[in-house]
Amino acid sequence: MKPMSVSLSALSDLVDPLDTLLSYHLRRTTTAATAALANMLQPLELNVSEATLLLFLGANQGCTQSDIGRALRAQPANLVPLINKLALLGALDKHPGKGRAIALSLSSKGKQLHAKVQQAFARHEEVIGRSIPPERRDEILALLRQICRDACHP
Repeated sequence: MKPMSVSLSALSDLVDPLDTLLSYHLRRTTTAATAALANMLQPLELNVSEATLLLFLGANQGCTQSDIGRALRAQPANLVPLINKLALLGALDKHPGKGRAIALSLSSKGKQLHAKVQQAFARHEEVIGRSIPPERRDEILALLRQICRDACHP
């Protein structure tokens, strides 16, 4: 059987039934933005999840894995490897918390890495937000937060 070839002019005649779906554009946007961020984090040898956790810990020194799970809506099974990777890098200090909980904070090495991650995220924000008028940024963030709430609590 011969492979079918499609000319570029034929593609312009196609109808995209997904183009009007908010969820479709959110998924495409998330995929593109995450890939761009991953590229910016590559020199730091961190993936997006590890870098996100590092930023969260930098802003919430002494929090526990349970605190992180609740705040980021992450399952413990997904957090353990991230926490372990940051600990192996020497970026985390673990201290006794309340009861059996372990409090997590950034080590001095973690603080240095945190600063680099903040810079990568700031560059990423500049790139993905370059077409958004500054006066509309808060409105767009509020709408995205509402979409997230609506999706999480239908």
